[in-house]
Amino acid sequence: MAHHAKTPATVIERPGEASFREVTLTPKREDTVVCRTLMSAISTGTDMKTYHGMQHPEQCYYPLVPGYENMGVVVEEGSYAPGFKKGDRVMINECRKYLDCCAAWGGGTLLVHKDSDNAGGAGDPLCRIPDNVTDEQAVLAYLFCVSLKGVQRLGLTGDFNGSVLVFGAGMNGIGAAQIIRLQSPNATVVIAEPHPYRREIARRYADYVITPDDAGLKQLEEITGGRKADKIIECSGNPAVPGMLYRFIKDGGWKDDDEPGHIHLNGDYPEKLLFDHYHRWFVKNVNLSMTCAMKWSGKSQVLQWISEGKLDTSHLPCEIWPAGKAREAFAYQSRKGMECFKILFDWREL
Repeated sequence: MAHHAKTPATVIERPGEASFREVTLTPKREDTVVCRTLMSAISTGTDMKTYHGMQHPEQCYYPLVPGYENMGVVVEEGSYAPGFKKGDRVMINECRKYLDCCAAWGGGTLLVHKDSDNAGGAGDPLCRIPDNVTDEQAVLAYLFCVSLKGVQRLGLTGDFNGSVLVFGAGMNGIGAAQIIRLQSPNATVVIAEPHPYRREIARRYADYVITPDDAGLKQLEEITGGRKADKIIECSGNPAVPGMLYRFIKDGGWKDDDEPGHIHLNGDYPEKLLFDHYHRWFVKNVNLSMTCAMKWSGKSQVLQWISEGKLDTSHLPCEIWPAGKAREAFAYQSRKGMECFKILFDWREL
């Protein structure tokens, strides 16, 4: 019988129960690169949706390895990543196959085999981390790549001077707010966030922070001279939000030279999206778009921006837990909810 390598892993055994135990890696192939994880993270959207049993069964099954936000070092070179050398620090990210459990979008393992068989349909290749980017920043970079893909769909230009409303002040929304400012320095950036703790974080990254209610809507109208938002990027992952966004988007699209508003959905939603009555929507003439995940080319761009100090993670309150405390960390995140901004796992002592 062939010997298969095992490695410590974060595992969600079943809804509401995480563990830290060994899983079996797929066999090494001719092109396999072997990486060793230094730090990973809990995605407060996707991973917690999985932890709470809210993923659709055609996407994954239990037990599974969560965690697509991970970085580490190359320990064995392979042709899957030409030009990468042993000891290089890299964004590792997805690994879609293990032999004895579901991979989901996994990568939350000490050792990761990356090759053309298990690295996902989009490939999600390795990306070298600049020397002045810390391990912690490199973990956070992945969700900023998701933000970048969404912001690109808004079609912002360098001379855009309208208003952009960001719904949600998690990693996705904070990343989006910063990238909007990079791409359109004259834009007015407004973040809508219901939770007081996250609103305080958001104030460092937006021109205005509002609540997503009648009071916030009135404030948005004051900010924009009654116009409301020219563009909205929805980053909350809350399925109750998209269906009411018509309230916050501008009117328009009635004339040939009157550009309609644009709403972009940039989240992973645990339940069906239900839109308010159609007569409230169709008079807005709004453009509606959506994206999932990231473009692999975004990794190098986001890392470059962090390296140059253009994307700031210094005000994001991340808690660092030992990787071996996965059970406790997932339970803690579930209990604390919005009051815990981000948990990072430290694998460096293993």
